[in-house]
Amino acid sequence: MTDPAPIRRVSTGLRIAWGAGSVGTVTVLTVNSLLLLFFMTSVLGLAPALAGSLLFGAKLFDAIAAPLLGGISDNWRGRMGRRAPFLLAGAFTSAFGVALIFNPPAAVDAALPFWIMGSLLVIALGYTLFNVPYMAMPAEMTDNPVERTAIMSWRIAFVSIGGLITGVTPQLAKTLGGGRTGYGQIGFILAGVVLLAMLSAFTAARRSRQVPSAPQAGGAARYLVVVQNRPFMLLIAAKVCQLVGLASLTSSILFLMDNVLKQPASTVGYYSLCATIATLSTMPAWVWLGKHFSKRTLYGLGCLLFACLTSSWMLAGANEPLAFILLRGFLSGTFSGGLLLMGQSLLPDAIDHDCRRSGIRREGVYAGAYSFVEKASMAFGPLLVGLILQAFHFQPSLGKAVEQPPEALTGIIIGVAVVPAVLYALSVIPLYFFRLDPEPAAPAVPAE
Repeated sequence: MTDPAPIRRVSTGLRIAWGAGSVGTVTVLTVNSLLLLFFMTSVLGLAPALAGSLLFGAKLFDAIAAPLLGGISDNWRGRMGRRAPFLLAGAFTSAFGVALIFNPPAAVDAALPFWIMGSLLVIALGYTLFNVPYMAMPAEMTDNPVERTAIMSWRIAFVSIGGLITGVTPQLAKTLGGGRTGYGQIGFILAGVVLLAMLSAFTAARRSRQVPSAPQAGGAARYLVVVQNRPFMLLIAAKVCQLVGLASLTSSILFLMDNVLKQPASTVGYYSLCATIATLSTMPAWVWLGKHFSKRTLYGLGCLLFACLTSSWMLAGANEPLAFILLRGFLSGTFSGGLLLMGQSLLPDAIDHDCRRSGIRREGVYAGAYSFVEKASMAFGPLLVGLILQAFHFQPSLGKAVEQPPEALTGIIIGVAVVPAVLYALSVIPLYFFRLDPEPAAPAVPAE
């Protein structure tokens, strides 16, 4: 019996360059989930149900395109490798779409939904071009599950930084003039952030390990393999609950601050800052725990703690002390950092589970399938919140304060507290059945 191949460790510089790309992906995601529903209803004056439907329609297109791109990425041959060309194209397309969505010309106001939908489709295309090969990379960067956890810790750290950047945008938009003017300038700023972050991951793709894949079956056959990977499908089931819950929470938080808690836009920035500080400061502890305890168990624990935290918004009101709001932000960063790290590090482990059994590398196919679920779930969250707000008689506006009826405030609480808490708690059920084969032992080699 031959010894297992040695494990190649990934250098810190390469981890950072790859992880920084998450600032771009989370900015695009948070633009869709945190900012756009509020922007379209409270600045552009669209009805909540229409705004949610536009977000859902664009994400549905994105979700369908993602699995197709995964297979193309796996089989791509070129001088830059099979991932880098898509990262480069996705970076520029995503940035262009973000700038476009926040700057609709006054001349198109009569057909504003068409401009919004066109811009959303550009963002969707760019995000898919980037994110599918991006999420395929960790499984081929190293064969060591512990090493993947360390790589993912940088991703989660940069996710929190991206969340902070988008969290301060409501106050920054107000500082820049508010309304369409302020958000228009925000669009250009966020586009620059997305471009620079995604280009960092592009440089990482040029330097990271290139693992060729064997020719694969086309069409639906390649996705049948994904469905047959039980650990991966159990993770997907958990992720669906979590992502819909997260999208519901982030889509509702600005409405909560503005209409229920009566807080200025700056509070969202302070909340995001506390969450970022908590994620960055506790990440070494989560990495240590991931080395010494079951990642599956830690993942489930993080989900339950986060569910309890989000449900606490049901007790909030206009007299809520700022300290309590910021404490929730800190705890949110702590719990979400842990559950994201464990979930994201288990994902390439589940992908590698197929490779070790079949001998075929198809990370792009799995990343495309995951991206499909991510897009569809994150699209359903804003749609669900838009429908809830519409059903509870939320009143849209054109950048002016509007006194909401009591039932609209109830709808906001359902979106920010009830839906996320229930879904995060339910996500623990598939995690209970999640199991992976033991990893083969292998010696380590120095970092690249």
